[in-house]
Amino acid sequence: MSRLRLLGLVLPLLALGSASARAEPVWYGAQQGETVHLVLGEPATGKRVLDIACLPGSGTLTVRSLIGSNGLLPGEAAEVMLENNRARVAFPGKAVANEESGGIDVEGHGPLAGLAAIVKTNRPFVMAVKGARFIMSQAGMAEPYAALLAACGKS
Repeated sequence: MSRLRLLGLVLPLLALGSASARAEPVWYGAQQGETVHLVLGEPATGKRVLDIACLPGSGTLTVRSLIGSNGLLPGEAAEVMLENNRARVAFPGKAVANEESGGIDVEGHGPLAGLAAIVKTNRPFVMAVKGARFIMSQAGMAEPYAALLAACGKS
C-alpha cells in the first residue's frame, strides 16, 4: 500500500478521534449575584461536575455534585463526600432533580474548613454520592480556590 493511500486512511481516523474527544473539566471561579463559586467543569459549554458556592463572609458552603446518582429520589436525605487517603469530609444535604440532565444530583452544606482539609492535602480526591463517584485532580485549583477562600472566609 502506498504511503499516500495509507495517509488518506489514517488522517480521517485521527480527525474523528480528535472531534469525539471530550474536553477535560478544569477548575474555575465564577460569581452569580452575591454568590461566589468554585467550579470543576467546562467553562465553554457550561457543563459542570462539581459546584461549590458560598455567600461572602459566611464561612459556609453549598456543595453540589452534578454527576448524577443511583437510587435517590428528589428531597431524600443524601450527602456529598470528598475524600482521599489523607482526609475525608461529608457535606450532608438532599437529592435534587437536575432539569438539564434529567438525573438526580446531590446538594450538601457544610463549613469552609471541610473543603480546606481536602485542599491542604494537595492530592487528587474523590467526590462520592450514592451510586456515583468522580476522581478529580487539584491541578489548576489553587487560584480559583484562593479566590473562594478570600471571599467566603469569615471576616
